[in-house]
Amino acid sequence: MTTNIHARNDVTTQITPPGPVGSPRRLTGWAVAALAAVAAFGASLWSALNNDVTYALGGMETAGKTGVSIWDVFVARPVAYRLLLAVLDAPVAHAPLRVAHAVIRFETALLVVGVAAVLFFGMRRYLDVRAAAAVSAAAGLALIIAPQWHFLEPDWVAAMFAVLAVGAACAPRRVWVGALLGGFAAFLAIAVKLATVPITLLALVLVGVLSVRRAAWAAVAAAGSAVLWYAATKRFLPWEWTWLDDQANLVADSPIHHGLRWEDFHLLLVGLGDVALLSPVVAVAPAAAAALIRRLPPGRPRWIGAAVAVVAGGLSVASAYGQGEFYMYHYAVVPVLAAAVWGVAFALCPGARTSLFVTTVVFAVASFVLLAQPPEWRLDNVTPVSLSYLVFAVLAAVATWALERRATPLVPPQAGAIALTAALVLATLPNAPLAFSGYNYALSNERPSAPGYAALRERIGPDTPVLYLAFGSINYLLRNPSTCRYPSPQWVQRGAHFKAVRTYPSYRDNLRCLTEDDRAGYLVLQPSWFPWKKASPDVRTVISARFDCSVEARVPAPKGLVVCPARR
Repeated sequence: MTTNIHARNDVTTQITPPGPVGSPRRLTGWAVAALAAVAAFGASLWSALNNDVTYALGGMETAGKTGVSIWDVFVARPVAYRLLLAVLDAPVAHAPLRVAHAVIRFETALLVVGVAAVLFFGMRRYLDVRAAAAVSAAAGLALIIAPQWHFLEPDWVAAMFAVLAVGAACAPRRVWVGALLGGFAAFLAIAVKLATVPITLLALVLVGVLSVRRAAWAAVAAAGSAVLWYAATKRFLPWEWTWLDDQANLVADSPIHHGLRWEDFHLLLVGLGDVALLSPVVAVAPAAAAALIRRLPPGRPRWIGAAVAVVAGGLSVASAYGQGEFYMYHYAVVPVLAAAVWGVAFALCPGARTSLFVTTVVFAVASFVLLAQPPEWRLDNVTPVSLSYLVFAVLAAVATWALERRATPLVPPQAGAIALTAALVLATLPNAPLAFSGYNYALSNERPSAPGYAALRERIGPDTPVLYLAFGSINYLLRNPSTCRYPSPQWVQRGAHFKAVRTYPSYRDNLRCLTEDDRAGYLVLQPSWFPWKKASPDVRTVISARFDCSVEARVPAPKGLVVCPARR
């Protein structure tokens, strides 16, 4: 069964503004909107890639220099994600740091533009051309100028593949072609991180809003792809599943270990409030959803629209809930979904435009002011601020519902596009916090920099293998070859904190890597990350026997590192 959510002629009649399409005023307005989007993208190029991304890049680069393949290296990310990063990193693996970060962001932006184009062609089958353009541009913009801590994280990549899945499932004329393409893209949203299964389900639900038949066949294709992927990786990359199982056991706070708790729901809501403050388009999403539900044609029960909105909203935060850590990037799909809903509502619901525009501007201004406050103030006032956002979001949704059928559209689409850009760009601006009040709330966006690392590399020799007992972003900054398939030895590090980890197969493999390979000319130790004095006796013995970490022998190094030469 295929359903059009709006008749095309009806949409065209209602959203076409007065005046000639090519009038100078309209063209000037779109030029300003395009300039705002380009400026927002330029602001995002200023930012460094976040440390989780450089953790993976650094591990793959430094282990690769000693012959460890992309299939064998451990960087706490599945092989599908590693393959994507390897493709993006290949042109800039030896480039200066700032160039590498900017080029990877630019390459990713080009990839997102392609995804948005696929979404446009998919939506064009069911929506007016303006609505299709609005939803695809909004989703693409939300991905490209995502908050620094979202960008290129596995959860963000899953959101990108979910957008691709919706477009690919709907674009082809033949349903079976759409099923294969959309289903495979939906599977990729799982392959980059198993915890993102809800994001795949979200994509399939959104396809089902347009065509139940296409969604059903895409789900079958996604399930088939997942089974084939499981069989292939189990056969040829069995360690992937060992790592996955051990990784799941590491996250002790996940609901999969202790079931439902009010504490987890509270943390989920606090995190969602942080997301709305960083990306205020999230706070406008209820109003946009209300406009779409209100706009449903006669004969289509509005409760179904409300149910779809609740299910979609729930799935967008389910991954964050399931992981139980509530880091900001676990919510990466939320601003993308909110922007897409905002875009289609702005196009299809002309009576709601003024309300959506005003609400977006108000929340954007409020977030701009609030994000500039000191970290301590944000932490102390998060509850009243989040509750205020919730109250105003509900009031905006009620007002939008009431006005949608009555109001005359006073705001042109170009102004809406500028307001949406403003509501998305805030978290990418210089000195914007990585979180309003949650983990990393005291950290902010920064430019790529590596003070002291070039000098250290020259002191020890740029091609000298080293043993890293440091977080993987240190590997990325130093770029000396690593002697281990665990270039940032997570399992040994976790074993220093939790003795139970020492029973994991991954820990034993990581330990062998440290004890059996003696090629390292230096030890690069980050004491704040690797508390080596708490490590197991085997690890301490290896460090003491192979490296001279006396104060006299240490090599001058950047702040926070201890670099010890190998004993001769």
